[in-house]
Order: sequence, then C-alpha cells, then structure tokens
Amino acid sequence: MENELLITPYKDVSVVSFQNISVLDSANIEALGRSLLDLVEKQDTRKLILEFTTVRFMSSQALGVLLQLKKAMDPVHGKIVIVGIRPELHKVFKITNLHKMFTFHDDLDKALQEFNIYMPKN
Repeated sequence: MENELLITPYKDVSVVSFQNISVLDSANIEALGRSLLDLVEKQDTRKLILEFTTVRFMSSQALGVLLQLKKAMDPVHGKIVIVGIRPELHKVFKITNLHKMFTFHDDLDKALQEFNIYMPKN
C-alpha cells in the first residue's frame, strides 16, 4: 500500500508518514502492516519514526499492527518513536497501557534527536 505511506530516510532513521487520515478497512490495515514489517524484516530498519500528524482515527486492528511491529523490532534491538499523535489517540495508548511500549514526541525534530540526529535550523 505504497500510496498510504510516505517513507523518508534521515541518515539511518526511517520516518514513516501516514497519508490517510483514517484507515478503517481491514485490507488496508493489513497492507500497511505488511509494508511496516517489511521495513524491519526485509530492509533491516532498526530506527523508526511513525509520524501520526494526519491520523485522526485508529482501529484496534491498527493498534495490533503497531504491536506486531514492536515485537519485530525487539529482537533486533530496534526502536520506534511516535510523533505528532493527537491527544485523543494518545489516550487510547494510555488506556491500553501501550504508551509504555513506545516513545512519543510532539514534533519530528525531537523525535530525530531521540536517535541523535539534529536538523539544521533555518
């Protein structure tokens, strides 16, 4: 589902931006999940930033995809940072205790700093 994800490399970090504000149908979510897992399993990505700025809704199936991604990253000592998530979506992470499994930042600069990448100031 390449048109649903925009993947931008910053040195050895992959920043994944979701292009769809709400991914509701299970076929789309499965395709997104496969694309994300491919980053880890086939492209050897260890540092991942998921950019949620445009996402307005997440289903439980989408949360399951994030859990699968986290499980794939753990054995290779990878790290996932979530950036720009709306407060109402962050509540879902807190209610389900998933907020303990991920690192969250408000903006991309702070997320990149998590991986010791500093963007030049204009």
